[in-house]
Amino acid sequence: MKNLNVTGGRAALARTALRLGVIVALAVFANLGLNFVLAQLDGSTTAGMQIALTSVVIVSLIFYALLVAIPFVPGLEIGLSLMMMKGVSIAPFVFLATLGGLTLAYLVGRYLPDRLLYNLFADLRLKSACRLIDRLRPLDQQSRLDMLQARLPKYVSASLLRYRYVTIAILLNIPGNALIGGGGGIALISGLSRTFSTRGILLTFAIAVSPVPLAVYFFGLDIFSLFN
Repeated sequence: MKNLNVTGGRAALARTALRLGVIVALAVFANLGLNFVLAQLDGSTTAGMQIALTSVVIVSLIFYALLVAIPFVPGLEIGLSLMMMKGVSIAPFVFLATLGGLTLAYLVGRYLPDRLLYNLFADLRLKSACRLIDRLRPLDQQSRLDMLQARLPKYVSASLLRYRYVTIAILLNIPGNALIGGGGGIALISGLSRTFSTRGILLTFAIAVSPVPLAVYFFGLDIFSLFN
């Protein structure tokens, strides 16, 4: 039993290291790409080149939004890494792309049948997302919401749990939410629960993900030094 625990611990450590490596690699490549695009934009004088490079930026942000929407993909962490590297200039775009990704995940969960959603994740080889759908299938709408609330830290006041929108906002901002799929997984389950109004949940997403981009935009990267 002890050997199994050691092996399991090593495997978990390896998965964590791999996850961090993926975050760093994606953030670095995204940063290099954005540096190249911004440099070309600064040095370009033709309208055609400006349009082409602006299109590249838009496509890159769409790609980032798709990463955010996928459960168990560290999209939000990549956005944070991008802001730490690029600072003020990228913060508004990271906010919009993050909001777009969460919105997409919610709408997919809200309007796509469970079976179709499972097949989509299976085709993309997203095994963790498939397991999430398997866990949700036998649950009714309220039980799906209860599963989210059960992940809240114990220090969160029980009175807040009566407000499901507050639950989602807190979950999006607590460490360790990757255990239930990260931002994309939380948004997906919100849609699958079918207990939220679309307007209300989108406003919740906007409020929940705005503090860090707004802080970076108005105060710069020095804001992170307060947490060191």
